[in-house]
Amino acid sequence: MKPLISVVSASWNQGRYLKECHESISGCEEGLVEHVVVDNCSDDITHQVLREHPEIIAVVEADSGQSEALNKGFQMARGKWILWLNVDDFLLPGVISILIELVTKEGENFDMVYGHTVFVDAGGQKIRTVYHPRWFYWMTTIGCYAAPSTGSLFRRDLLVENPLNENFHMIMDTEWMLRVGKTLRVRRVDFETVSFRIDDNKTADHIQSGELTSTHRSEREALAKIYLNYDKNKDRSLVRRLLIKLARRYTRLWILGDKFISKMFLLKNISSTQKI
Repeated sequence: MKPLISVVSASWNQGRYLKECHESISGCEEGLVEHVVVDNCSDDITHQVLREHPEIIAVVEADSGQSEALNKGFQMARGKWILWLNVDDFLLPGVISILIELVTKEGENFDMVYGHTVFVDAGGQKIRTVYHPRWFYWMTTIGCYAAPSTGSLFRRDLLVENPLNENFHMIMDTEWMLRVGKTLRVRRVDFETVSFRIDDNKTADHIQSGELTSTHRSEREALAKIYLNYDKNKDRSLVRRLLIKLARRYTRLWILGDKFISKMFLLKNISSTQKI
């Protein structure tokens, strides 16, 4: 049976999380989901976990970073849909079954699906829920918001025909959305879909403090040279800079309002479910 969804994970020395990531996609009809793991020659317990789970489609070879690894996984994926899932993250219970039902019934109406994100600590304990607003292309073009990548579902053809730019290692998902997003049909679902681990193995400091690392800053500057409204750009006129600044301010207010509505809607649904 050809899988409907291919889960693709880039891996490097995160074997302590791989089992939890893999097991989070179980619980659906056998054969509907495959898990492709592209590993950059890890020297931890990753290989042991892969041996314990022979159903994982594993590629172990050197790469230049997660963008190249993910592109390899996208090419290998056999499913019509690809679920991008960082190997140190995991889906919430029942989410994979909900996504299968969604794409089966309504898949012709969208190209990407994302939900809300739960931040967890190294041990997988919940810290807080990050409520995502509805995404529109203009939000990304002015550097305000890009829809989440990990835990999100993409139409396979889009990722294969428009691979990640391997020169980007931190905001390659933002670069992809700027390049492809103008015609992207995106669907946000109002439930928690993925647990995102805040740990010292990725951009935890930036996420929690808002401070940009030197790599993050240089990648933003590279994008600003192509997309003139994305970041600070000295080539813009004073009037244009002021207009963009104003647009960003009102966009952030709109995002806060949309996130608040999503939070209230989700909490209401949870409360109703608990009463049943």
